[in-house]
Amino acid sequence: MLGSVLLAGVTLISGAIAAAEDSWIVDADYGDPAALARIGGSFPHLIVDQERRSLRAETDSAGIELMQAAGLDVRVDMVATATWRALYAPGQTLRSIPSFACYRTVEETRDSLDDMLVVHPQLASAEVIGPTWERLGNPDAGYEMRALRITNLETADADPQRPRMVMLGSIHAREYAPAELLTRMAEWLVTGYGNDAQATWLVDHVDFRFILHANPDGRKKAESGVLWRKNTNTSNEPGGICTAQQPSASYHAGIDLNRNFPYHWSSVSGGSSGSVCDATYRGPEAASEPETRNLIRYIAGTPDEKGVYRDGVLSDRKDDDALVGAPDDYAGLFFDIHSFGGLVLWPWGDVTSPSPNAAAFQTLGRRIAWFNQYRPQRAVQLYPTDGGTIDTFYGQLGAPSFVMEVGTTFFQDCATFQNTIFPANLAALKYAARAARAPYQLPGGPDVHAIGLSRSLVVAGEDVTLTATINDTRFRATTPAQPTFPVIAANAWVDTLPWQEGAAAIALQAADATFDNTVEQVTGTISTTQLEPGRHLILVQGFNAVNGAGTPDAVFLDVLAVGDRIFADAFDPLPER
Repeated sequence: MLGSVLLAGVTLISGAIAAAEDSWIVDADYGDPAALARIGGSFPHLIVDQERRSLRAETDSAGIELMQAAGLDVRVDMVATATWRALYAPGQTLRSIPSFACYRTVEETRDSLDDMLVVHPQLASAEVIGPTWERLGNPDAGYEMRALRITNLETADADPQRPRMVMLGSIHAREYAPAELLTRMAEWLVTGYGNDAQATWLVDHVDFRFILHANPDGRKKAESGVLWRKNTNTSNEPGGICTAQQPSASYHAGIDLNRNFPYHWSSVSGGSSGSVCDATYRGPEAASEPETRNLIRYIAGTPDEKGVYRDGVLSDRKDDDALVGAPDDYAGLFFDIHSFGGLVLWPWGDVTSPSPNAAAFQTLGRRIAWFNQYRPQRAVQLYPTDGGTIDTFYGQLGAPSFVMEVGTTFFQDCATFQNTIFPANLAALKYAARAARAPYQLPGGPDVHAIGLSRSLVVAGEDVTLTATINDTRFRATTPAQPTFPVIAANAWVDTLPWQEGAAAIALQAADATFDNTVEQVTGTISTTQLEPGRHLILVQGFNAVNGAGTPDAVFLDVLAVGDRIFADAFDPLPER
């Protein structure tokens, strides 16, 4: 009773709501999953516990009435509500982004991008992909949207099959963490190149594309402390009706860009809203917004007369017969990073029937969730959504597409972001990048970690002992349990990837002499007799009994000329990854 108040009926609280600021943190038991589906489109950020059939949301009196009309038992968390109101009350310094020093503004993010271009020209490039809604109407307002590319540009043209990993952040403006997470990931890639083995092999062999701010007009409003979700298109708001309906955070002008994408736009009841002031307003038509069109044109390209998309970053490999899904050897990935909720989501968002690649989605989703310990599931299992990014890029291209909902609130405190959200989700995205060559296949095999060398710096001609853990069990525990399989082999490669022509595998052995468990410690000998002095990349990959090869990872080995032995003796073994 100290923390929450049970709502037996709207009449019991209507007077209190009318007398106070109309913003509440509520918990609700939904009992029937169909009730959750009926209300989901009206509450764009629900934290859902499917086992307990309960949810948590920020809402207003109208939202409480909607929940109760759908049959939910609703409780107001008075402690959380008081904290929420204090945080976002007018005049509070916490409402401005300077109180969230860990998050860069739109302009600061732009400057960080430009710094990467200047300092790392061989690894980073950028291009303008189109104007925002405000810039389209006024060249002195709004922003030009930009895409950051990170890869080894000196070898990219000779490697046209390099998989592409596209990530966009903060398409919902009030979600501070996503853009910063991706900016820091980009910085890790360029600063780690040549120093960190994992960053180096990923930059050399994956073509990363970042849209750090997918909704910069809206984000600029959110930086003033306004809980702005949508873009800033006011053309569908005659007479300022949305502004008049505040203070609810749901009542803003603009279009919800993540309900404006064309695939299955406005396809399901509750998947989006047709009311202009609602948080999930989908717009007057599919892809009505310049931000949406910019992203589609850049990521997917333009469809030809047969409906095949051309000249986008990601390839169109959807099945010609089913017109949906993709072959298992699809190369590349798409991620849309949101906050909040602690979820890893994949298609479909609007229908309950599994997608053609459902099993592979589940496997990769559960692998990703091992790193951030989020709940992995199909997006529709939360509540129906239509016109979203992941359904569009999967439906139109067959590309493996995921949403990650990071953190616990929109304006996430910096301590939680820096100590928990950033490291956990950077690790999750690193895993996905390691699987980018074949994301529908490699996660079915075992992961490799704890790679170590007996010596990280040796003189040419000396042998090095390599150790690693090959692990088929690194899945987020869910129901039903993910099947796991015995590890049957592991290999190492020097300065090459296993799928490259002429790659020569070095067979590793099980430390206990027999490959028969789902987790195996492996060991092997790396000869340096034929290696030139310099830094070499040692890549390790494991195999299981059913799905074969898993995601690889790497470690550095530095080889000195014979006359430099004194320097080699001064170094300890390289720390394990």
